[in-house]
Amino acid sequence: MKGSTKKKGPLIFTIIGGGLTGTSMLCQFVARFQAALLKKKRQPSPIEIHIIEKDQVFGPGFPHSDQNAMPFHLINMCARDMSILVSKPNDFQSWADRHLHSMAKRFPEVVAVGRKRLSPDPECRHYPRSTMGEYLKARFKQAVIKAENMGIRVRLFPGHEVVNLWEKANNRVHIKVLNLESGREMALLANRVLLATGHWFVERNDLRYFASPWPAGFLQSHIPEDANVAIMGTSLSAIDAVLTLTAKGTFSDTASGELFYRPAKKIRHLTLYSRNALFPAVRGRRGSYKNKFLTPEKIQFLINHEKELVLEDLLTLLNMDLKEAYGHQFPWKGVTEAERTPAERLQKHIHDARHGDGPKGELIWQTVLQQVFPMVRELYLALPRKERMRFERDFSTLFFAHAAPMPLVNAMKLMALMQSDIVRVRQVFENPSFKMKNGLFCFVYKGPYGEKLTDTHRFVVDARGQSRFYNRNPQTLAVNLLKSGTIQIEPLVLENHKTRMNNGCAAETPSGGTGSLWVDPSTHRIRRTEMNGRVVKSESIYAVGAMTRGQIIDASMAHGSAVSTQTIAENWVDQIFSDRPTSQI
Repeated sequence: MKGSTKKKGPLIFTIIGGGLTGTSMLCQFVARFQAALLKKKRQPSPIEIHIIEKDQVFGPGFPHSDQNAMPFHLINMCARDMSILVSKPNDFQSWADRHLHSMAKRFPEVVAVGRKRLSPDPECRHYPRSTMGEYLKARFKQAVIKAENMGIRVRLFPGHEVVNLWEKANNRVHIKVLNLESGREMALLANRVLLATGHWFVERNDLRYFASPWPAGFLQSHIPEDANVAIMGTSLSAIDAVLTLTAKGTFSDTASGELFYRPAKKIRHLTLYSRNALFPAVRGRRGSYKNKFLTPEKIQFLINHEKELVLEDLLTLLNMDLKEAYGHQFPWKGVTEAERTPAERLQKHIHDARHGDGPKGELIWQTVLQQVFPMVRELYLALPRKERMRFERDFSTLFFAHAAPMPLVNAMKLMALMQSDIVRVRQVFENPSFKMKNGLFCFVYKGPYGEKLTDTHRFVVDARGQSRFYNRNPQTLAVNLLKSGTIQIEPLVLENHKTRMNNGCAAETPSGGTGSLWVDPSTHRIRRTEMNGRVVKSESIYAVGAMTRGQIIDASMAHGSAVSTQTIAENWVDQIFSDRPTSQI
């Protein structure tokens, strides 16, 4: 009708998950919106942001909540690498510095035992996980206030779970939300949705099997204090599980500068099982060497001029830098150190971290490798599929063991526990790792002479970390999205680079596939294959986090989440200030 003025509805942006990724998204969206507002000097259509979180608290998410972690559980990454704001890479470190006094009061055990051992590198500081949780809560609250001051309506849904969503006409997303307290369902609409649902674990119906080391208090209260416990994995999560189950004892200094463990009256004995029996390396001091070969320029040259990038190209550049830095060929044979026992390998890593292997006490291999991290995502994506699969099969464990080293204090505690014969490490022979025998968990492992031995346990903690196979996610939302085809698992790509569907079934992982939820890595929009075989990118649904690990190698790291959410935030805000009609956004 001529002259009618139909009121425009608000543009609604929904973030599903209020943990680290959701908080990073909110903060960077608000910052980008503020910058655009100042530049455009005009107020766009009304804006709403909906954030839906299963917990009652926004910010910490699962890994950094004080309901899950305990004061002695440290962030394994340096504080300088934990900012959720790409534009402020030192944000978490600065926040922690300002709250140092309150932290020292809250975590005296960490300060007392770890004052000189948290890191040999003065530029790398490790803080308790719940410190990161407090930082995330503070940044979330600040972003909400800033958004509302700019006229954005923020609707928070704590204690709610999204159980399904689907795209309708005009790129609108219908969202079904469950109130976890009342059990009532409600429907919401959104123009854009970010899936930031974080970690998941496959539950078992056996009360003696723990699918995750978290919450730590749950382990302590449900595993008897004198139990013989199997821990699956030797990763950072496994070490956290060890510290949880030995927390009643105390650590003290020895005359030689090591740690001694004094157990409580009742002792849990712990056996760690893994395929390689390798602990993460121990973080040492970073040196001043600047890579000459494994650099963004050299790698970009390879990508542009090689017919197909292969792992050997990258390993050649790494070898050249290691040789340049050390002045001799790097002894790769000693990296896995198969001839040493796990305790001997750990002791060597502790020595190298404390004293370095360079002239100024720096750890040279770490110095070289850490310069690769800012470009690891691009490197991984530049590899053809068969090389990515090869990396996952042959190099992934070794890479992450050195890319994400443990804090020195954790390594020294672990060493003290092993010397006390409370913690043992075994290399398993079989997959799956255990079988049930007479109601017990039975593990087959390699003996000192390579022979097969067996041991049984009443309790098992699965500390192998997050699976990258999204079709194993038991959450209701994941099951429904896969079932409806709204999202799909990343399919295999054949040699002719044409996409192959997995017999039209989105809920299964193709043989050799990454298992990742399928996204466009440059935009994080979900991708799917339609019935006619055409590959499309959603205009409305985006995904960031552990669910994309098969494609985005740093998806579970704070910096990786920040890079991804910044990309989406820029896209959303640019759409708001574009001249497109509301119905097209």
